[in-house]
Amino acid sequence: MNSEFLESATQAARAIIQRNLTPRGMAASVDGYPQVWARDSVITLLGASIGCSETVMQCYRTSLDQLAKNQDRFGQIPYSVWVQDGRREYRSSDANAWFVIGVAHFVALTQDLAWLQERVDVVVRALDWYEAQDLSHSGLMEAGECSDWADLLSHRGQVLFPNVLTARALHAGAQLLESVRPDEAERFRNRAAVVQAAIQKTFWVQSPGTFSDETHGQIHTLMSAHLRRRPYFLPWVGLYEYGERFDTTANLLAVVTGLATPEQGNEILNYIRQTGLNRPYPVQVLHPAIQPGESDWRDYYKMFNCNLPHQYHNGGIWPWVGGVYVAALVKMKRLTEARQELVRLAESLQLGETEWECNEWLHGQSGQPMGVKSQAWSAGMFLYARHAVETGELGGLSE
Repeated sequence: MNSEFLESATQAARAIIQRNLTPRGMAASVDGYPQVWARDSVITLLGASIGCSETVMQCYRTSLDQLAKNQDRFGQIPYSVWVQDGRREYRSSDANAWFVIGVAHFVALTQDLAWLQERVDVVVRALDWYEAQDLSHSGLMEAGECSDWADLLSHRGQVLFPNVLTARALHAGAQLLESVRPDEAERFRNRAAVVQAAIQKTFWVQSPGTFSDETHGQIHTLMSAHLRRRPYFLPWVGLYEYGERFDTTANLLAVVTGLATPEQGNEILNYIRQTGLNRPYPVQVLHPAIQPGESDWRDYYKMFNCNLPHQYHNGGIWPWVGGVYVAALVKMKRLTEARQELVRLAESLQLGETEWECNEWLHGQSGQPMGVKSQAWSAGMFLYARHAVETGELGGLSE
C-alpha cells in the first residue's frame, strides 16, 4: 500500500471536510449543496469523526440538533435543512435511519448521556415512524420512487436500501436506549429481528414454493421461477412486480451491517468483482445500467442530463459507496482486496480539473468526474474506509 499517497488523500479529505463546516452543521458541499442533509452529514461524520478536532465534533452535534429540532409531529426527520435560512425538506425514506445511526455513533464517541437524554423522544419517534410505513404489516416499510439516497431512480414498493438501513437503525437505537429506556430498547430489538427476517425472505431469491405469505406468495413464487437464483438481494419488490438489477449500495450495506450472512456477503462481493463494478474506480452503483425503452426507464432520468446510462444513480461511480465497498471487504476479511480498493478509491478523489477535487460522482465507464466538487461524504467515507482497513473497526455501521 502506498502510504505516502494515502496520507496525501487523507489530508485532502480532511481539508474538504473543513470547507464544509458551517454554523448550522455539516454541509453536503459548499460548491453545490449548501444544506445539512441527514444522510450526507451522518455518512460524512462516520469518517470525519475519526481522530478529529473538537471543531468537527461540535459540527457533528450541531448537525444532529438541526435535524432533531425539525422533526415533524409524525416523527419524520427532514432530509435537508438549508444552511442559509433554515428551510426544511422532507419526503425521504432513509433520513430517519441515518439520523438514529448518527445519534448512536455520536453518543458512543462522546458518552454524552445528558445530551442523549434530551433527545430520547426524538429517537423513539424516528424509529416508530418506520413501523408506520409498514403498510402490509410484513415487517418492511414501503417507499415511493426517488425517495432515498438514489433520488432519481424508480425503485418503489418494498425497497431494499431503506429497509437495510432501518434494520441497522433499530439495532443501533436499541443499544443506544438500553440504559435510559430499557423497555423501548427491547421493543426495537425485537422489531429489528422482524425486519431482518423479512428482508431475507423478500429480497434473497429462493426456490419456488417456499413462500407461505398469502399476500405476496404469488409474486415471490414468480420471482423464484423466473430468476431461479441471484447472488445478491433484489432492489425492490412490489405487489405485482419486482426489480432484478443489482443495487450495489444496498447490497454492500447489507454486508457491512451484518444483515447478510457470510455466505451471502462473499457472493455479493464476488459478483461485484466478476462484473467489473469496481472498475475503473470503486464502485458503480447499479448493474446493468437502465437503457431508454426498457421497462425500468423513466423519462425523468433525462432531467439535467443526469441519469443517463452509466451516469449518476444509473450506473455511475460514487466514491462514498466505494468507501462502503472497502468496508464490506474488511467485514468479510478480504483484506488484500480491501487495501487494493482503498488505493483506487483515493485515486478517484484525486481526479478533476484541480488535484483532489473530491467529486460527488464519476462516469461509470470512463471514470470522468461529472458531479459536484468538494463533496463531504466522498471525503468522509474515504477516511472511514482507511480506518477500517488499518484497524478492522466499522463503527457506526456495524456492531
